[in-house]
Amino acid sequence: MSVSIAYYITGHGYGHTVRSMEIIKELFRRRPDATVHVRTSAAAWLFEELRFFHFHYHATRLDVGALQSTSYNVDRAATLAAYADLIERKQKLLDQEIAFLTQEKITAIVSDITPLAFAAAAALRLPAIAEANFTWDWIYQEWLADFPHYAPVIDDIRADYRRADLLLRLPFHGDMSVFSNIVDLPLVARRSSLTRQQARDRLADYVDVKKKIILLGLRQADISHVPAAALTQLTDWHFITTSPALQAGTITCIPEGRLPFQDMVRGCDVILSKPGYSMVAEVIANQTPLVYVTRNDFCEDPILRQALNRYAVCEEMSMEDFNAGHWQEALQKIAAKPALWPFIANHGAETAAERILEYVK
Repeated sequence: MSVSIAYYITGHGYGHTVRSMEIIKELFRRRPDATVHVRTSAAAWLFEELRFFHFHYHATRLDVGALQSTSYNVDRAATLAAYADLIERKQKLLDQEIAFLTQEKITAIVSDITPLAFAAAAALRLPAIAEANFTWDWIYQEWLADFPHYAPVIDDIRADYRRADLLLRLPFHGDMSVFSNIVDLPLVARRSSLTRQQARDRLADYVDVKKKIILLGLRQADISHVPAAALTQLTDWHFITTSPALQAGTITCIPEGRLPFQDMVRGCDVILSKPGYSMVAEVIANQTPLVYVTRNDFCEDPILRQALNRYAVCEEMSMEDFNAGHWQEALQKIAAKPALWPFIANHGAETAAERILEYVK
């Protein structure tokens, strides 16, 4: 039987795309003859690895995610208003997706974690599989205290999620009780195949690895107000990033695609980032310490911080110290911590691919 999967991925951040990519690669390893259509607002370049398979990228925006000015600030009112607007256009969007699924002879859909995908699948009686560690109704629910008139948005999202046949639930998850059939996955993360020294040697083509290396998992807007002089005073450290917008002074940009990101994670001494799911998973999978700055606007953060404290070497930096460029104390603390990495299974992509293909048969 031919396998043709429509894979819906929310365009919010990189994390949903990164983990979905790992699962899609495993699908192709098991079924090289499969066809996968990705429907997302995430950038096309993120899927470059899939160009040699039967893969098709379709730019489309079918959910909202969380509208942010920085990695640490969400505009809750604008997010809920944007989703309410999407619901106003929902029937048109749904008709569009039904036509697409029919035209491409799709045999199953997977979604991380776009709600409308499940409504489209139900209309055609296609198997519908969710893959996530949180749902948008859970994220938005606590916002209703300030914006109670958006309660119908939550109801609409939940109605779509209830149409899923299966949830592949990732570790470090929130309340996902909206799904009736749940299978827990091991960790899904990009894993470097290199030793730490091999990864370090690759970084040596770009930076002086005699210094300690910090990978910045941040946006330009996150550190634009951090005093540049504060970073230059950290003379024992050198910063690397994949963002050209961050390159300045002691920050070296290694452009996307030059080195696999997981090898950069593996080769550096410390990562400084928000505690988002993808970063938490890759820190744990590649055993690289993380200094994180807490995000107060994200209800998943306490769960992810708990995961870090259990499975990783980590240190919290206050937002005040981060903004002031007072980074030295947190970096000294994490450098002094023992390298203790409790075991956690990280073959979630393989397990997810197996489960998805079971539904396609």
